Amino acid sequence: MDQLRIVVGFKVTPDYEALRASDWARAAAGGRPETRYVRRVFSVFDEAALELALRLRDARAERGLETSLAAFSVAGREADPFLRTLQALGFARAARVDPGTDLDFAPSATATLVAAGAERLGGDVLLLGSSSGPGDSGVVPFLVAEALGRPCLTQVTELQSIDDGRLHVTFAADTGPVRATLAPPCVLAVGNALVSMLRVPTLRERLMVKDELIAELSSAELGVDLAGVLAGEPAALAGLETIDRSRAGAVIAGTTAADKARALYETHLRARLERL
Repeated sequence: MDQLRIVVGFKVTPDYEALRASDWARAAAGGRPETRYVRRVFSVFDEAALELALRLRDARAERGLETSLAAFSVAGREADPFLRTLQALGFARAARVDPGTDLDFAPSATATLVAAGAERLGGDVLLLGSSSGPGDSGVVPFLVAEALGRPCLTQVTELQSIDDGRLHVTFAADTGPVRATLAPPCVLAVGNALVSMLRVPTLRERLMVKDELIAELSSAELGVDLAGVLAGEPAALAGLETIDRSRAGAVIAGTTAADKARALYETHLRARLERL
């Protein structure tokens, strides 16, 4: 294989950790929290997939092998800054499809659009995050692989290229890390990769691609009947609420460390140790 074509599908999500308690209180009444003012971030596994693609390209370039990179997102204009960053990093093709509706809890519809987008971009290897919040169903990569008729490996942690076009893929299994040799085309779902942070482009790299276009596709252009797919989703979102992760605490009084240790033992540990 003279050239390896890699497509990475990614998702940008609101930073739910930045929401206030009052936002979640309103969401618990049956709606969703307001996220328009919250910054957008890469899904953590998608970010790892993007960096793995860049590292694979760099490793192949050192051996004189050509690699083309493309990035694709099911999103509206909120994904454009992320796509421009990826263009600056060397993703020659950048595209998105705006579904016009929220697909956070619609894995079948999301997978249908991702599969159609990957076919349009013509990738030999499709890299996806193993799950993307919110929702985190974890089924999208498998549904995409089924739609494309490709084998799928999940929980991928490392990628290495062989000169004949095949890939050494390391993934996490129940028994521990496993290394497999895989020939494209394939779908790889990235999990807890050894490298999880995306590199940052320089100002010069950004300026070099400032006039590059981002392809804006529609579901109709991709041949997807989105309304029909959404009608077949097995579940619908009823509401969102936050999980209370607060913990009780106590201040141990004392003037010295020894006094505090003695007080901790007498008030909290003695009774527990006596019950052992």
